[in-house]
Amino acid sequence: MRGLRLVASPTFSTTQSISELRDQQSIYLKALQILIQDGSSMEKAQKTVCWNRLSRLHEAMPNQYLNPERLFLRMLADTTVINQSKKKSR
Repeated sequence: MRGLRLVASPTFSTTQSISELRDQQSIYLKALQILIQDGSSMEKAQKTVCWNRLSRLHEAMPNQYLNPERLFLRMLADTTVINQSKKKSR
């Protein structure tokens, strides 16, 4: 196929240390929030890098970091409340 370029997508295969995960937790939370705002299902979110990294944090320190499933549901509920209040104020 002439003119067709294949672009490799990032694999994110580098394993990060727990301290690196902790330092970047806010990025993973933001990514999860964006997925929710875009209407992604939990099943789709579970296949993402941010979910994997949040899971690793939770597994390493369950008393300090919530399970990503619980985070997802909490963020989803918060987003729903915010969207409902925006609709009422219009």
